[in-house]
Amino acid sequence: MTSRITILSTLAVLASLASAQSQEVADTIYEGGPILTMNDAAPRAEALAVKDGRILAVGSLAEMLAYQGDASELRDLEGRAMLPGFVDAHGHVMMIGLQAMAANLLPAPDGTGNSVADLQQILRDYIAANPERIAAVDAVIGFGYDDSQLAELRHPTRDELDAVSTDVPVYIVHQSGHLGVANSAALEVAGIGPDTQEMEGGVIRRESGGARPNGVLEETPHFVALMSVLQHLDAEGMMAMFRAGTELIASYGYTTAQEGMATTGQAKLMEAVAVSGALEIGVVAYPDVLVDRDYIAETHSRDYVDRFRVGGAKLTIDGSPQGFTAWRDRPYYNPPENLRADYVGYHAASPDDVFDAIDWAFGKGIQILTHSNGEAASDLLLAAIETAEKKYGMEDRRPVLIHGQFLREDQVDGLKRLDVFPSLFPMHTFYWGDWHRERTVGPVNSNNISPTGWVLQRGMRFSTHHDAPVAFPDSMRVLDATVTRRSRSGDIIGPEHRVDVMTALKAMTLWPAWQHFEEAEKGSLEPGKLADLVILSQDPTAVDPETLDSLQVMQTIKEDVVIYDRATAAEQDGGLRWRIGPGGVDTAAAFFQKAALAAEIPSGLSPTQRLLATRIAELTPHGSGCVSDYLVNALAPAYARAASSLE
Repeated sequence: MTSRITILSTLAVLASLASAQSQEVADTIYEGGPILTMNDAAPRAEALAVKDGRILAVGSLAEMLAYQGDASELRDLEGRAMLPGFVDAHGHVMMIGLQAMAANLLPAPDGTGNSVADLQQILRDYIAANPERIAAVDAVIGFGYDDSQLAELRHPTRDELDAVSTDVPVYIVHQSGHLGVANSAALEVAGIGPDTQEMEGGVIRRESGGARPNGVLEETPHFVALMSVLQHLDAEGMMAMFRAGTELIASYGYTTAQEGMATTGQAKLMEAVAVSGALEIGVVAYPDVLVDRDYIAETHSRDYVDRFRVGGAKLTIDGSPQGFTAWRDRPYYNPPENLRADYVGYHAASPDDVFDAIDWAFGKGIQILTHSNGEAASDLLLAAIETAEKKYGMEDRRPVLIHGQFLREDQVDGLKRLDVFPSLFPMHTFYWGDWHRERTVGPVNSNNISPTGWVLQRGMRFSTHHDAPVAFPDSMRVLDATVTRRSRSGDIIGPEHRVDVMTALKAMTLWPAWQHFEEAEKGSLEPGKLADLVILSQDPTAVDPETLDSLQVMQTIKEDVVIYDRATAAEQDGGLRWRIGPGGVDTAAAFFQKAALAAEIPSGLSPTQRLLATRIAELTPHGSGCVSDYLVNALAPAYARAASSLE
């Protein structure tokens, strides 16, 4: 320590001679650990100087001390690594808030929901620990159970949830978001019983040989139940949920978050939080292009206002690969018994809708992000983009393919030819790699899910994402999966698609910044860019790649302000993190308390009738595919109601 102080003192004296000629004085100088810049011209640095929330200079310690003044703060990294703040390439920050507030039913490593008994105990513990939340919303919500990871390899039943509680509605959402399980009280709230007819676009699973619902609800009835249980959401409650989502994702080093499937009401609520000055990170939203194009056209911008902007439009073509609803060009390898052997999934948006949406976005010069997982869905997307580019010409629109789990190699050629940016989901290799190998696409094709190797072979940039709350927004898990591609069983899924650590880091920083048209402001540590920074426990390029998932985010810094500090952060609950807010307020509790103040459903319609009417009027003819698309659609009426209260 003494020698280090002596060196710093000597450097400071030398730097003072140079500082006389320097007109800039840094607010903060970071030193004492490796700094990875993501700038190929100078990939590593000893120190970094910041002024007014922007990077002043990057280089050697002696060079940075030339910017030191009497008021400058010298921050010692203590050997830890500094990188650009992570840029969320695709996620759903509002729904991350719901994920953060619900009972965590995720299986290992993100939770302990590995059996039906585990789920029951987690829910009991949640009820015991959160009486005010339960009383406020009169419901228990669990999130993230995965039947493919339960010891029983099946869904829980209503009776098993009744064993948790018969006094309060209990509803648990599957990790795919395509279905859920209700206890008897939740089924009653949703108006679903033995005499309830099947609903178009969904299934009410029944007990064997009878009409009594067993609690498992797929698609449309899942919407009905979820909306019924969450019908009391109001503006303040949902804004609290949004803040909880931003706090959670910031704890994983993200300084920019995405809401990748927003409703108009949701976007207005996020804007209200931003205007209030409560937004600590940047948030870019992409509303549904099949719902409200006028709003998108009026509000889309590449400039943030109070750290929020509408970046463009979102289109969803198909569904979930692990849930067998991605639209393929061939039958699934080993589909569930209730599906035909030639089942290929289905489209959530019609071909006409896809061509029309892409044409509209290209004609208006609006960036469009498109959810496409199956080969048939990607064929449709490429055809629509090619048609639009022939009509409007090649310009820098940066259309984005989201997910692309089952891309063929010729489709990657098409992405390059048409200048479509791929945002890939390598976390699938860990969470569902074994499942894809054994059930969805088989041992050969499973090697090519999230084909980062094919993309790099063609000299293309790409980004990687977590799609939370589909997966957890754990940045180190994203990094680990992109580099190692190890599945839960320990197998490597597609070794030819593994990438080096620096490439994987660029896919979380520099390249998603480019994806969002923000490369001049974010993504690398260069003079003039925002001082959006993350400090990791170790240098990810200097550790065994097989240990990347053990790295920890120590601090998240937005424009030179620490917004997350692991040393002083609030307690972690089952892997879900949130912080106690100003004045000791529990954000999650505030959310549920505010939710209880919402207006009642108008007279003349039962809850189920109103929910079904909303589903028919607002959500058809198009559907949605990924977990958060489903959740956003399920909450669309509440968002609209809450947003109108702000006007």
